[in-house]
Amino acid sequence: MSDSTISVCIPVYNEAENVALAVTTVEEIFHSKLPQYGLELIITDNASTDRTWELVTELSATRPHLKAFRFSRNCGYQNSVFAGLSLATGDAVVAVDADLEDPPIVIVQFVEKWKEGFDVVYGVRQKRYGPIYLRFLFSLFYKLLTAIASVGIPENTGDFRLLDRKVVNVLKALPERNLYLRGLVWYLGFRQAPIPYDRQARAAGTSKFRLKHYAAFAIDGITAFSKAPLRLIGVLGVCLFILSAILGSYYFIGGLLRGTRLPGFTTIVVLLLFLHGLTFIFIGIIGEYLSRVFDDAKFRPRVIISDAVNAPEFPTYF
Repeated sequence: MSDSTISVCIPVYNEAENVALAVTTVEEIFHSKLPQYGLELIITDNASTDRTWELVTELSATRPHLKAFRFSRNCGYQNSVFAGLSLATGDAVVAVDADLEDPPIVIVQFVEKWKEGFDVVYGVRQKRYGPIYLRFLFSLFYKLLTAIASVGIPENTGDFRLLDRKVVNVLKALPERNLYLRGLVWYLGFRQAPIPYDRQARAAGTSKFRLKHYAAFAIDGITAFSKAPLRLIGVLGVCLFILSAILGSYYFIGGLLRGTRLPGFTTIVVLLLFLHGLTFIFIGIIGEYLSRVFDDAKFRPRVIISDAVNAPEFPTYF
């Protein structure tokens, strides 16, 4: 594998403070630790509104190994990562964020495992920064997903991983539009190996992910790899039916035998509100699944590329 090329994909969105450091850090690691491998850098810009694209263009002017692609609009983080993997041409492909919270030096360990014959080498976060409530929610989500997912998605993993070329080729062929890549990669199988590491604080700036983005991401992960929410609707429906039958029988028999006075208006209102609340929750769950079927049926492009540098020929969408 000494003549192999490794592609490093860096998705960016308003990362003007970090993009140059991310590029030089990866280059230094390959120069000092992985000199026997060719390096291809792929930057996918999610329609940044700051100077990110301008800086990327300047960096690419003196780096023929750096290819950059700018999207026509913000297509979402997972689509940006997927685009980088799809546009890469290396024998192995690594995705790493520009904020450097996932330390690029771990790529060296990824490559070592790849040399041993593993097709997927993924990072496992042992330590992470952020507010306590977010870390608690992350932990809770991963435990929930692990418990209900149809495939065994490892806990505390992100999109920081190395994929062999054959894995990338299969991943590119998947038709799904609502992507949850860490689940899809695990679903594909192949020989996989974990590498534990500690996350770092952001190199600069603030995260562009907000709580609503994490919530949407969590819903994508659950609906993509678990039918448990749908089955829960049926289970709760049966439980409510049994409960209502028991209560109905109790009041009916009590009224016949003991002349028990039936509860009035307040009980009816509470029950109606409770049942209507459950109904809307159930409709929402079904709607989430239907919306994903709808997106896949339309088969719209995941990303549309409006500009590129050091890539004279590139797909305008995929």
